[in-house]
Amino acid sequence: MTDTGQSPSRRFVVLPRCPTCGTETPLHAQVCPNCGSSMKAKAAPRETSDSWDEGSWQIVPPKHGAVRQPPQVRRHRFQLRPQLVGTILITIIALSAGLAIGPYVTPRPPQEPAMITVTNTVTVTTTCTTCAAVPPPPPPPPNKWLTNTNVISYLQAANNVGQSKTVEGKIVRTYASSKGTVFLDFHYPYQGYFQVTIFSSDVKNFPFSPVSFYLNKEVRVTGTIELYQGAPEIIVHSPSQIEVAYMGFNYP
Repeated sequence: MTDTGQSPSRRFVVLPRCPTCGTETPLHAQVCPNCGSSMKAKAAPRETSDSWDEGSWQIVPPKHGAVRQPPQVRRHRFQLRPQLVGTILITIIALSAGLAIGPYVTPRPPQEPAMITVTNTVTVTTTCTTCAAVPPPPPPPPNKWLTNTNVISYLQAANNVGQSKTVEGKIVRTYASSKGTVFLDFHYPYQGYFQVTIFSSDVKNFPFSPVSFYLNKEVRVTGTIELYQGAPEIIVHSPSQIEVAYMGFNYP
């Protein structure tokens, strides 16, 4: 408790100062104890009801032997608390570390939850009602001829007597003599036109009848062209000299 009867935690008194020398004077003093000046011109001391802070205010007791005066209140300089200082230092260090490593830290994008896709496969079997009526396309036809070197028409055979040629034409007439010699004619009448002669001694080399097999077939006959009674001919000794169109040498 103070001399005024008020609790220092709720009320304090500001001492008046001398208007001449500025020295603090006791309450209700008429004369300044320092310079002797009159205090009447000084206004009455004002009271305040500011809150009391034990850490920043202090009551100064009067000196021994001095006139009893009301307690003086002085304000200490502002002091930082150790807890506050530690908090400020930690904050500064954290901000500095964040600025230093910030460019090197890339935040990971949020990962979407994995999705599982379930696919049901349904096999549907249908029967085509019109497919059976449409036949499949035929295979491509084979090559017509296998022999393609020195080929001439049977009409040009007379101009190549003595040469080995392949003569092409269609057999329109076949004939077997009483001695068994077979003649394959490319023109009718045959006189003066190219023909193929197979002697009876060579007919045995054919596994089929040349008279019936070669009739009305396109053939290519390879051999030396000779003259017989003024007409060109080739004497054939085996089936390998006669190629049938689209059949080659694959005879039955």
